[in-house]
Amino acid sequence: MRRSLHLLITLTTLAHTAAAQRWGHSGLGAKLGGQLCNLIASDRTYLAVPGAVAGAYVPLLVSDRLELQPELLLSYQGSDLQQVERDAIRLRMLYLQVPLSAKLFLTNAINLQAGVQAGRCLQAKADDADVTDDMRTYDVGFTAGLGVDLQRGLDITARYYGGTTPTLISTTGVNPRHRLLQLTAGLRLMRFSHRRTRGHRG
Repeated sequence: MRRSLHLLITLTTLAHTAAAQRWGHSGLGAKLGGQLCNLIASDRTYLAVPGAVAGAYVPLLVSDRLELQPELLLSYQGSDLQQVERDAIRLRMLYLQVPLSAKLFLTNAINLQAGVQAGRCLQAKADDADVTDDMRTYDVGFTAGLGVDLQRGLDITARYYGGTTPTLISTTGVNPRHRLLQLTAGLRLMRFSHRRTRGHRG
């Protein structure tokens, strides 16, 4: 009886350890989410509008508490420019974005994120008019956020992006910069062989 109980405890412990070692992997995933988008300038009033973001991400395991995560995203964003006694101008843009984030894990799942992001403007419209030629081609800025990476491969992220480069080619007035607040859900579709051991985290 004692031997059977001892064997049961041993097998349970081994199974738990094996499951814990599968917690963290480098991998390849797809993500989708919504975002609140705005432009910021001191001499004009812009209103936030909803947008969407989708793409791929590659979490790369560096250590038990650190991941690097490059991404390739399509971002539909914009803002509404208020005018005096006239309807607001509806600005909408499509960007190809490449964020690179460092993820510091506070627990096995919860992580803080910070990084940089570069973007290329693919298309821009003001109401129904194409204004892509009026936009600067590239956009650069910084990101910060909070993530929850679950054992089954589901990654949930809340992220803020602050652009540091002007949006418009024109230098008249204070050139607006992008501000984005994103909430995304990602799923790791592939997992690589590197592992993060659960017991090494608090």
